[in-house]
Amino acid sequence: MKFVLLSFVLATFTLHAMDIVVNGEPRAVIVQPDNASPVAQYAAQELQTHIALATGARLAIVPERQAADATGRIYVGPCAATGKADIEVKDLAANAFRVCTTKDAIFLAGNDGPGIPPRDDATSMGSLFAVYDWLESHVGARWLWPGDSGTVVTHTQDLSSGPSSERTVLPAFLHTRLRIGFGFADMNATVGDRYMQETNVWLRRHRIARGVNFDYPHAFEKYWEKYGKEHPEYFALRPDGKREPVNDGHLVQMCVSNPDLHRLIISNWLKDRHNLPPRPWINGCENDKTAMDPPCNCAQCRAWDVSGSSVSLSNRYARFWLALQAEGRKHDPEATVFGLAYAGYSEPPEGVQLNDHIIVGIVPPYYFPLEEKDREAFRKLWDGWAKTGARLFLRPNYFLGGYCMPYIFSREFGEEFQYARAHGMVATDFDSLTGMWGTQSPNLYLLGRLQEQPEMKIDAILDEFYSSFGPAANQVRAYFAHWEQVTRKMNAEFLATHKGGWAAMSREGDVIFTPEAFAEGHRLLEEAARAAAGSEEVTKRVEFLATWLTHAELCMKTLTAYHALQASPKDPALKAALAETKQTLDRYRAEHASAFEAANMAVLRRLEMWSGWRKTFEIKEP
Repeated sequence: MKFVLLSFVLATFTLHAMDIVVNGEPRAVIVQPDNASPVAQYAAQELQTHIALATGARLAIVPERQAADATGRIYVGPCAATGKADIEVKDLAANAFRVCTTKDAIFLAGNDGPGIPPRDDATSMGSLFAVYDWLESHVGARWLWPGDSGTVVTHTQDLSSGPSSERTVLPAFLHTRLRIGFGFADMNATVGDRYMQETNVWLRRHRIARGVNFDYPHAFEKYWEKYGKEHPEYFALRPDGKREPVNDGHLVQMCVSNPDLHRLIISNWLKDRHNLPPRPWINGCENDKTAMDPPCNCAQCRAWDVSGSSVSLSNRYARFWLALQAEGRKHDPEATVFGLAYAGYSEPPEGVQLNDHIIVGIVPPYYFPLEEKDREAFRKLWDGWAKTGARLFLRPNYFLGGYCMPYIFSREFGEEFQYARAHGMVATDFDSLTGMWGTQSPNLYLLGRLQEQPEMKIDAILDEFYSSFGPAANQVRAYFAHWEQVTRKMNAEFLATHKGGWAAMSREGDVIFTPEAFAEGHRLLEEAARAAAGSEEVTKRVEFLATWLTHAELCMKTLTAYHALQASPKDPALKAALAETKQTLDRYRAEHASAFEAANMAVLRRLEMWSGWRKTFEIKEP
């Protein structure tokens, strides 16, 4: 999560710098409040760990009551000393913080909630984010991917506080979220716990946290179960005259023009607002759907649509949100409605004006790489909704795509993100982080950095990423540039021929990710390995990429073997070849399990089941 600098240097006391580490020896202590909150405790540990990585010196963590005689003190979290120094944080926004350096102390304090980081992304973590801010500026900390090999610091024997200054930093967004996608997982508890922990650590280090809660799911998934028998009129009138689900009650669409439904939603909102105070807004998010689940065909709902349109339902849903707001304002003049521009109602409405108490999540209907028409369509989509007066957030599915391939679209994504940011984006909610770190790390690093620094130049962010490979920076840049060109082949023609949405790559990716493409990838990584020789840290990073590249190649070999068998399903040699490639892939995953700890391997198995060559979740993690 990027932070906007509210006040840059409010005061300059002296140019004297406090010594923290001198010649590899600690000269300061980390001070946490007496009875420190879980946020302050975790923040102090993160500060201690990274300073030790950078300098080799492990600073002691002491409670404030024991710190009076320390020569140099780094205060983490709001405490008595911050109050004496007039460093107030209690009125700051969620996740905001202050960093203050004096001649003999550093203060890293912010708005801290009661939750336990790193997993609890709904609690305010100002002091933790102050620590990460300080580590970036003082020890060059960067986090390419989870784990030791992805953690970058500048090594030094001496570390000081720098000149005295004070600043206050606010989040750039009301809410940032990159969903972990654990709901897909069929991982055993041990593997799942490692995956969740490693991923959450990386997310917090990039300051991705909810702040104001935008966690509003599809609103009416349980309505059929609760109300369908007595009130079928709440639900969509199908073309066959029935008001009931086609298959799944969770996917049934609503009769959104029905005033009785509006009153029911507001009644439930008033109860939920009391019972679930973190969700203060009215949830107007229609249920998800398949192509078989029709929208309401009643005369009133159709009257809410654009005259003559049989495609866009945006006017219908815009009027639905306004109706909910009007009903909600009978109880609260600040009533706010939360909705999604999605599926058949993704296009901007025509002639319907919304307001800033309606928050709309934009769900772009495509994946990268983009055609020019896609770029134009996104900007038209975004600008159209912005003109309604609603507040907008980006709620895409981009990062679900790509399977485990080196699927690189960093620059295109960055340009789109910054366009939305420049045109009123107030929050983000990305679905989903599958954790394909070794093949898609430039995309993911850029994504993380933009939440934290949305105005930062895309080239500067990518330069940060590649410079972390030191003497192999140019070779690693060339390696990912190669895969970016390969990814461009996933064009409109490919998508028109090979269906499957975000699963297209796992079904037909061998058309693009060919043996020749992998041969060139291996050649470029071998050059990177030679350049990295002499640097143990960089060598480990290059080896991490190489492990994932071999894994991706084995996945495509298995897919190719499956396609060959599909063409001749009775050929025993082809059956044997598929079985062998599957065994080789699964053995490789087991042998290199540590490289995949922060990846959702169950997502891969789900995709492989959808592609047809894996029949069950038969692989057991180590």
